[in-house]
Amino acid sequence: MTLQDKFWPKKVSMTVLVSGILVILFSLASGQDLTVDEVIQKNIDARGSRSSWAAVKTIKMAGTYVNFSDATPFTIWRQRPNLYRFDSTRLNKFMIHAYDGEQTWWVNPFFGPPNSKPVVIPSKGNLDKVTLRERFFEPIFWNYAEKGHEVVLEGRADMDDRDCYKLQVTLADSSVEYWFIDSDTFLEVGMTGDTYDFGSRTSLEMFFSDYRDLNGVKLPYLVESEYGTRYRTMEVETLEINSAIEPPVFARPDSSTWKSN
Repeated sequence: MTLQDKFWPKKVSMTVLVSGILVILFSLASGQDLTVDEVIQKNIDARGSRSSWAAVKTIKMAGTYVNFSDATPFTIWRQRPNLYRFDSTRLNKFMIHAYDGEQTWWVNPFFGPPNSKPVVIPSKGNLDKVTLRERFFEPIFWNYAEKGHEVVLEGRADMDDRDCYKLQVTLADSSVEYWFIDSDTFLEVGMTGDTYDFGSRTSLEMFFSDYRDLNGVKLPYLVESEYGTRYRTMEVETLEINSAIEPPVFARPDSSTWKSN
């Protein structure tokens, strides 16, 4: 008996062997070497683990926001479970977009009175969509099922010249986003989907880079956005985790006594 007879099953032909290898190679090339749950877990680990993020109660970041080709300061406050506020200046107009845990509110002079003072963002015309999307405290894949989101792994794709896992995310409000996770670092590289510009729906591309570790969690310090004819960047210069944030930051001020910055 030859070694081939001893260790090689007679019923297995070379054709079957080659076919099996091709199937494996195709599976790897198409990005199916990991399941969707495995990709998500690796992303969570890359961002600092569930336990590290669970310890984060507040986030405050500030830096430079480039919009309408104008570089101005911005500040974002976040607090569990979903409190959010974003202060910025655009074309010399001070703006606030916020969520107080129950409803969105803003100061948006571009929409004229009474929106130049703190008022509830009108839901009519999708004007509140962007702020509602931004209110989530944790990264997109944390406890996604509990939030009513669905995630499907579509395979691999190139994003910003990097090999990525492409995940389709259907949010609880039925909107669809595509997230690209670096196959090496398992950090988010980018996202494509839709956004709203002055209430009008438009396509969106976002790019995330310059990740840095703080208190055991990783956050991108550079976020670039392209939608419609607009290009905006948000560059973080200072970031605080678990610093005290007074509740009035998120509460809508009385418009009758409001004084703009």
